Amino acid sequence: MDYYGYVLLKFVIGFAIVITHLNLSGKTQLSQMSPVDFIGNFVLGGIIGGVIYSDSIPIHQYVIVLLIGVGLISLLNAISKHYHIFRSVTIGNPIPIIKNGRFVMENILTKQNKIDILNLSSQLHAQGIHAFQEINYAQIEPDGQVTVVCEGHRLPSVIVMKDGKPRTYELKEIDKDEAWLKQEIEAHQIAPEDIFIAEFWDGRIVFILNDGRVIK
Repeated sequence: MDYYGYVLLKFVIGFAIVITHLNLSGKTQLSQMSPVDFIGNFVLGGIIGGVIYSDSIPIHQYVIVLLIGVGLISLLNAISKHYHIFRSVTIGNPIPIIKNGRFVMENILTKQNKIDILNLSSQLHAQGIHAFQEINYAQIEPDGQVTVVCEGHRLPSVIVMKDGKPRTYELKEIDKDEAWLKQEIEAHQIAPEDIFIAEFWDGRIVFILNDGRVIK
């Protein structure tokens, strides 16, 4: 009976640490989780599953290893939040697959993307879109969802700057560069370090500052 009580104790401790981590990070739903969270949670689950049946690993070592795992996940998420290059590797960027009604074949057929066009068609049908001919613009989001803009509708906005730093990939997607962004910042008489995000939509750029003000 002591054995099963010990197993239950380790299970409860592991469960409590993981749940606390999810609540503190604000990622209690699957849709909120990044690839780092998914992989990290698999690792934490492996630690818990591998330890609860072992008598050779004391409780304090078990807790320390779990806390190290939780700390590493939090660190990687923090790095991906502030460094765009790392975010591109761990989370990814949206992948445009249709522009101006034409398929972007280099994005669809590359080995790293290799998009299943039949599965994509099913997702579009589920959204009430009957044919590819209806679509003016479409992109695959990092979480696998599809964003679609049909003829006559406006394209989704693009965040071209975050925390005072330009987002090169996003600027390229709207056929702009950092020189253009710098001109816009200077024209609005804003200091780059004061910018929380810069959003480009419908041919215009809007700056949201760190104090909450919106500059158009």
